Amino acid sequence: MNNSEKLHKAIDFIFYTITVIIIISISSINSLFLIAPPYAVTAYLIIFEHGGKYSKKKSVLVSYLFVIFSSEFIHLTLGISPFYMTVNVIVVSAFISVTDYKHPPAIALTIFSYIVHSTVYFAITSIMVLLVIIILAYSMDYTKAHLPNRESLS
Repeated sequence: MNNSEKLHKAIDFIFYTITVIIIISISSINSLFLIAPPYAVTAYLIIFEHGGKYSKKKSVLVSYLFVIFSSEFIHLTLGISPFYMTVNVIVVSAFISVTDYKHPPAIALTIFSYIVHSTVYFAITSIMVLLVIIILAYSMDYTKAHLPNRESLS
């Protein structure tokens, strides 16, 4: 591994660490720790598997927004029960299966939304965490784009 690759790996790890700390901090505000696992996986995919099938920023954004809105809609209109959780998981799974917005960790957030049972806090916290991940992902891209090229570090 050359110096440039080491630097990029170090930056990845720093951004991942910052992102996870922020995710846990935001999810602890209303004791919504259960939303942290899918978002931590998302941060890992975006940062360490950059450009992979499940780490596209647009897919992450759209799939999680779909989960937040479908969960809120079903919670508020139909209620919270194992049956409606199953319906929502199927709806979200179908969405990420038939669209170009493929991000499987979104399915986990669907399930956690039923465990949390707090519609308003779930939505607000989820959107805050999602924005942090997207902003940090773009910040990481910007930082890496402005690093010296590989040849100058080797």
